[in-house]
Amino acid sequence: MTQPIEMRFNEILEGSRADITLRIFGQDLNVLYELVQRGQALMEGIRGAESVELDPLTALRKSPVLDIRLDYDRINRYGVSIRDVNHAFAIAMNGMEVGFLYQEDKRFPMMVRLGDEFRKNTSDIGRIPVTYPEGGSIPLSAIGTLEQNDQVTTIARSRARRYAAISINLRDRDTVGFVNEAREVVASKLNLPGGYAAEWGGQFKNLTSARRTLLIIIPIVLAAIFIILERIFKSIKQTLLVFNSIPFAITGGVFLLWLRDIPLSVSAGIGFIALTGIAILDGMVLVSFFNQLRAEGLSLREAVVKGSMTRLRPVIMTSLVAGLGFVPMAFNTGLGAEVQRPLATVVVGGVISSTILTLLLLPTLYMWLERSTGIWDLLTFEDPDEEFL
Repeated sequence: MTQPIEMRFNEILEGSRADITLRIFGQDLNVLYELVQRGQALMEGIRGAESVELDPLTALRKSPVLDIRLDYDRINRYGVSIRDVNHAFAIAMNGMEVGFLYQEDKRFPMMVRLGDEFRKNTSDIGRIPVTYPEGGSIPLSAIGTLEQNDQVTTIARSRARRYAAISINLRDRDTVGFVNEAREVVASKLNLPGGYAAEWGGQFKNLTSARRTLLIIIPIVLAAIFIILERIFKSIKQTLLVFNSIPFAITGGVFLLWLRDIPLSVSAGIGFIALTGIAILDGMVLVSFFNQLRAEGLSLREAVVKGSMTRLRPVIMTSLVAGLGFVPMAFNTGLGAEVQRPLATVVVGGVISSTILTLLLLPTLYMWLERSTGIWDLLTFEDPDEEFL
């Protein structure tokens, strides 16, 4: 179960409402039908598959179909028009509008067709009369053969290729891990014939696309933040020191995800992005205040001690506001929980670890970096502090 809007967007983007879809492409409909039946049984045996079914929208389905094979030699012999044959059959099965029934200001169409009890019997259908041009009639069975067989009634295509789909919904299993295991099962047991191929879609495809996008956007954003911080501090080592807050935050986010047994998803990735901003903000607050105190004449140790104590409350308050605001989302079980819980869990866990490690380790690292000389002096635009030469 999921949100209606999410289901519709999955259907628009991937043609399926399920978490994962296994699409088998091929030309022969009977072969495709057999493959999806076997594939459904294989997917049901994999851990984490809560429901496995033929896709409600695009699955190949067989239904009883009435097929009429006309004998054109007999039609010519009797002098019956093919148009009259088709017209007689269409009237009997589909019906024909012959008038209207009026009740005050309402109008209802009147249809003439075979009754339902006759439409299901091929012998009765064969008695449908087809008229001669000069008068009289002949039964439909005299000029054609009626057959009722199970045939494929729905055909789905993607990029002009026929395919059949299996819908898979997961519970207590990550999407990527399930697909990796399912791929091995399909490759070893399904034995696709030549000319047939399997593709994975649904939310898994959206997840793969989102990961590729994030792998491009995140480095660009971090590089932009790095340039801005370097222009503010005029020092690469202090910029790297602020960036050191990021692993502090990520550690807590990953640990809390593992503790709650929540798989890594796109929403969790968005949570890490938000967490990165919070961590950089905390580190920037401390380092900027340290520099301000040193510019006022305090020694390095005095600036670090006083700055840490003075900025203790602002850093904690900033972290609490961000963390406590996500706590209700982290424990949500209603609509949207599958999106809110990973994001909020990452932020809450990261805020806790980032706050503790930033307050304890960042001042120490600041003192160590500012006391050191050598290559760091070549990477800074400021002159080294004379008291440490």
